[in-house]
Amino acid sequence: MDSSILHPLDAGKMTDGELFRAMMDYVHEGIYFIDRKFNVTYWNESAERITGIPASEIVGRISTESILRPVDQNGETITSERTALKMSMLDGKIREQEVSVRHRDGHRVPVLLRTVPIKKFTKILGVMEVFIDVSVRQQIEDQAEQYKELAFTDKLTGLYNRRYIEEFIKARMDDYRKRGVPFCVMFLDIDHFKLFNDNYGHELGDEVICMVGKACSLMIRSSDLFGRFGGEEFVAVLPGTNEQNMYVIADAMRSIVENTGISSGGEKLKVTISIGATMVRADDSTESVMKRADDLLYMSKEAGRNQVTTA
Repeated sequence: MDSSILHPLDAGKMTDGELFRAMMDYVHEGIYFIDRKFNVTYWNESAERITGIPASEIVGRISTESILRPVDQNGETITSERTALKMSMLDGKIREQEVSVRHRDGHRVPVLLRTVPIKKFTKILGVMEVFIDVSVRQQIEDQAEQYKELAFTDKLTGLYNRRYIEEFIKARMDDYRKRGVPFCVMFLDIDHFKLFNDNYGHELGDEVICMVGKACSLMIRSSDLFGRFGGEEFVAVLPGTNEQNMYVIADAMRSIVENTGISSGGEKLKVTISIGATMVRADDSTESVMKRADDLLYMSKEAGRNQVTTA
């Protein structure tokens, strides 16, 4: 290797100023300095990368407000009176905020912006602004939210799936034990569902499942849960209810499905559901309250279907 080539971090061959600039150019954060007269005195390589603006167009420029032209989280331009740069130059306080800055190409880049006054004793000599691109973090958060939604959502109906239902019931059980908030669990099953698949095909069977899900969802509050447990089986969980309301809601679900039905080739097909519903009890566990509701569902099936059994 040619010994005449200067490594950017070879401190033994650098002046203090050269070492400082090399170090600042190796960090991921965009960094720039403004002196007391609002002259831009330094603009590092990461600032160039994040904004698309080269140092040659920035250093030496006079700016009485942030040259990043930040926009707040509401999409409003931060006025010169409100810029962290000007305020920190006046009061010497460090400020941090999430904003969007304008790239040279015109698009906005979300950044975490930290404004730090540079002091000598109590005298403010200037301000340093440090900013880091958080767009990758935002993409990761968005993807995580999508994966979370996929993990807890039934693909066919868009309702919550078994995994989420079980977690929801566990949470309601905690509320019941800690604060005495009652809740009920309902298990619902489409009657003679196998006949729909055998006689009309799986495509119509899927339509029946979606119809039942939509119809029953109309009967619950935003604080309640209605989801698909699997196959043709659904579960409803109603926090803060009582036994009387539990039966009223369950029977309303049974009735709306019976009166909705579904069409196939001009033929109106009748669809019914059987329901088992129960209130949580003092000696219950998550498993026991779910099992009791499921047992009550099969009692409805054995009693002739299209009915509600409670206990």
